[in-house]
Amino acid sequence: MLKNIREIMNGATELSLVHLWSGRLSEAEAAAIRSRAKGDSRYREQYLGTLDALAGMEELAGDADIEAVARDPRGLSQARGRKRRATFGIAASLLVGAGLATFYFTFWNGPDPSHLERHFTRVGEQKTIDLKDGSAITLNTGTQLVVDFTQQSRTILLERGEAYFQAAEDPARPFTVELGVRSLTAIGTTFNVRKHPEHYQLAVFEGTVAMHPLTDEAIGAAPLVASAGQTAVIDAPGQRRVEEGWVVEFDVNRNQLKAFQPESIERFGRWRSGMLRFDLEPLYQVVQELNRYTRKKILIEDAAVMEMSVYAAVNVKELDSALSALEQLLPIKITKHYDRIVITGSDSTTPTRGAGS
Repeated sequence: MLKNIREIMNGATELSLVHLWSGRLSEAEAAAIRSRAKGDSRYREQYLGTLDALAGMEELAGDADIEAVARDPRGLSQARGRKRRATFGIAASLLVGAGLATFYFTFWNGPDPSHLERHFTRVGEQKTIDLKDGSAITLNTGTQLVVDFTQQSRTILLERGEAYFQAAEDPARPFTVELGVRSLTAIGTTFNVRKHPEHYQLAVFEGTVAMHPLTDEAIGAAPLVASAGQTAVIDAPGQRRVEEGWVVEFDVNRNQLKAFQPESIERFGRWRSGMLRFDLEPLYQVVQELNRYTRKKILIEDAAVMEMSVYAAVNVKELDSALSALEQLLPIKITKHYDRIVITGSDSTTPTRGAGS
């Protein structure tokens, strides 16, 4: 380990990336990378620039030349492209969670990725896949994941989007969902995961799920320290055990976990029916959610209407009808263009709080 730390502190950025990507990064080695990136601005720029270039290689996964570069630490320098202004935490999660599944599993488990199964949904699409072990995964709109099942383990790399997992019991083979800088491990559990580059959300419907750092095994995860009706905020959370009926949100930038017990856990999996429900939520949040299901983006161009409360049930297959209902019941005007939908205020009087489709 001391040799690895010396390499990280004295070597080129490519060596740090190889250690990060190896899947065997110790906490001391991770701390060395963070320390050097924080104290050496040139090193940090090179490091983030290389991560950015790798994150843009998603379309090239499987290309022999690209894989040869990825396996050669010195060749990584050739992949440097336009640097992105991003925090270290976001960039680190991009390396293992931005669609580089072939590279990811090759470094993690060996040189043969032929057994991997890739599944995805397009914008507005949902589907369920049945796995060989009896588990099932339902993918929400715009979701992409890779299944890596071996005789020793069951691993899912959730590259983007949202998925509902029904994990079959198999004590000999942990069921793990890799998110980026965090992993989720469960046995005989039902849970929902939503991944955003800056934060992850986990809702547990049945059983228990351990949330832990990517490179740790789920052993001895500590319970959440919170009572029903309270919200727990945990900095640098390490391993945490999430029980049935709880929701946790992990902030990648802050390395902070927030946990709470909602009145109804079912609302976090209701999307599987094709229906979305909004209970007096601000219009801007409603629009953010609806935009996940449409390629023609919905834009609010009037700040005065952004905070309007919306109480609605929306069928994601009938967004035009839902928007028409909102226009009738709220003091807003909806204008449809060929490439976007624009919401502005209207001269209507106080809105009725209710809509549906």
